[in-house]
Amino acid sequence: MSLKRKLEGEVEIRAAAGDVYFDLYKNRPHHLSHSSPHFIQTCELLQGQFGKPGSIILWRYNLGGKPRIGKCVIEEVNEEKKLMKHRNVEGNLKEEYKTLSGTFQVIPTDNNETCIVKWTYEYEKLHDGVVEPTALLDACLHSAKQVDVHYNH
Repeated sequence: MSLKRKLEGEVEIRAAAGDVYFDLYKNRPHHLSHSSPHFIQTCELLQGQFGKPGSIILWRYNLGGKPRIGKCVIEEVNEEKKLMKHRNVEGNLKEEYKTLSGTFQVIPTDNNETCIVKWTYEYEKLHDGVVEPTALLDACLHSAKQVDVHYNH
C-alpha cells in the first residue's frame, strides 16, 4: 500500500523577480533555460497554449547530473494568486512515482520588496525504494533564485 505524500519548500526573492518568475513560467517557460541552464534545457508546447489549463508541455531538464524528460499537463492557473499547478503524465518521473503534481505560488511579503516562491509537490511513490523528490524541489527553488539573479534590474 503506497502513501500519498507532500513536499514543500520556499525561497525569498525580490518582488519584481517574483513577477518575472510567474510570467516566465506561465507565458514563456522555454525562457527559463536562460536563467537556469544547468537545470532546464528546453521546453516545448505539445498541445494547447502556454499558461492555459489543459495544455501539455514537454520539458527536457537535468536532475542529479542526468538528462531527463517530462510531459506535464497544466491543471490550474490563478493570475490573482500567482499560482500554477501541473501534473506529470509521462517521462522519467513516471518510472518512480505513480502520481506527481507540482504547484508553485508567488506570495508577496509584508515589506513589498520581496516575495516568497513556494513549491509544493504531491506524489505517490511506486514502491518504498523510491527517494523523496527533494532534488526536484531544490532545483525548482534554485531556478526561482536564478531568475532573481538573472533578471536583476
